[in-house]
Amino acid sequence: MLRLDTLTATTAAAQPLAGISFDVAAGERVAVLGASGSGKSLMARALLGLPPPGVRYGGTVRLDGEDILSAPERRQRALRGPAVAMVFQEPATALNPVQRIGLQLEEPLRLHRALPREARREKVMDALTTTGLAADGVGPERFPHTLSGGQRQRVALAIALMLSPRLVVADEPTSALDSVSAARVLTLLTDLVAASGAALILITHDMDVAAKLSRILVMVEGRVVEDRPAAAVLSAPQTAAARTLVTHRALTLAARPAPTGAPIFTASLTARHRGNTILNEAAFDVRPGERLAIVGRSGSGKTSLMRAVLGLLPARGRVTLMGAPVTPGDPALRAAASLVFQDPVTSLDPRWRVDRIVAEPLERTGAPKAERQALAEAALARVGLGGLGARRPHAFSGGQRQRIAIARALVRAPKILVADEAVSALDAALRAEVITLLDTLCREDQMALLFIAHDLGLVRRFADRVLVMDGGKTVECAPPGQLFAAPQTSAARALVAAASLHQTDNHEVHRS
Repeated sequence: MLRLDTLTATTAAAQPLAGISFDVAAGERVAVLGASGSGKSLMARALLGLPPPGVRYGGTVRLDGEDILSAPERRQRALRGPAVAMVFQEPATALNPVQRIGLQLEEPLRLHRALPREARREKVMDALTTTGLAADGVGPERFPHTLSGGQRQRVALAIALMLSPRLVVADEPTSALDSVSAARVLTLLTDLVAASGAALILITHDMDVAAKLSRILVMVEGRVVEDRPAAAVLSAPQTAAARTLVTHRALTLAARPAPTGAPIFTASLTARHRGNTILNEAAFDVRPGERLAIVGRSGSGKTSLMRAVLGLLPARGRVTLMGAPVTPGDPALRAAASLVFQDPVTSLDPRWRVDRIVAEPLERTGAPKAERQALAEAALARVGLGGLGARRPHAFSGGQRQRIAIARALVRAPKILVADEAVSALDAALRAEVITLLDTLCREDQMALLFIAHDLGLVRRFADRVLVMDGGKTVECAPPGQLFAAPQTSAARALVAAASLHQTDNHEVHRS
């Protein structure tokens, strides 16, 4: 059904795609793996004839025999939606921020289907129900900024599936989702393949998701270096790139005792937004050097809790820092804690150089410019981006932008690091690097780590304790061994049950 023949992508200075050829049969499910910057997303955009600015595609991309790249723009628009649809990696930029989600869900129907208004609205409600958004209280009147990251991703998925396309291209569709929502999204995609005979091309960093598909393509520097059945690639990789992806599923961390002593930070917070209670006496504490994972379904209040702690969301309650009472957002707390946002594309100023972005937290410290620049360069080097500070965010891949956000959070050497899905956009090798870095900071600097995570395989192996949130409340907190063996609340049981769909951990983190 789909055939790529010597697909290239060329810019004024480079050739990021250097001749890609492969076929996909109707109904086939293909995973595309590779390090950040290997060209996965650029290849995916070619399937819709959507080159980024400054990029020129060459070769052919034939869908049912028709070359998408050589077709007139009007014909390409006619194919996008009914024939081929894409779920982009970052829903924050794929959704229109000033348009209600109901209108965005209706758009494919208005453009490609002669349906009356009521029929379109009925299909929109069906899509919201199918994706679980209606159960979360998300209606067509909502705007994207009022939704959590996982909820926005499900809206993007619903738009892509609205017209039952022949080919679905999904670029990291589960990276922002909790285990329950991720399982639902993957089920929707596989159900689409079974029901309509559509093909699925899934770009993913999740090796266990890739294992469930029929084939795996491994990309390196704009080329496909391995194209074999999924089981064969994972059991006996033939190229260095594939071996790297497989071996980095296991990560060895130095053994250390569980953190003890008095908490460095405690909080019990309540917050309301537009008349709704989004945090209801959500309480927790964390000790120096402790890794506290915060888990829960999308919309459960995880990000709201962290924003309230740092004064980015108005809240009331009790907070202590190193035993002394402080208010949420107190300057002392802001000096001691740093935050890595969930969506780096929306938190990095596109006009600034990366070294200026990383140095920004130091601007009010009174440090000389040269010192700030040196600290920014050191932070970039720690996350694997040394020497790239002169570039701007658009020149980096999604995973690289996430590392820039982490470098900015680390530049002030915080006592508490709050990481909101800090590794969700990274490939296996880079995840291993970042997790190792965070582990080192916790052990050597006694930095407390609060990390929001949907990847329960990582949580189980990496966290000292796991805090479960549901409906704006903290409903359970226990060591991971205890929580995964015997969850006490319905919210924890639902997460653990969904995670069990992955028979092996995405991150087999071992202590040695």
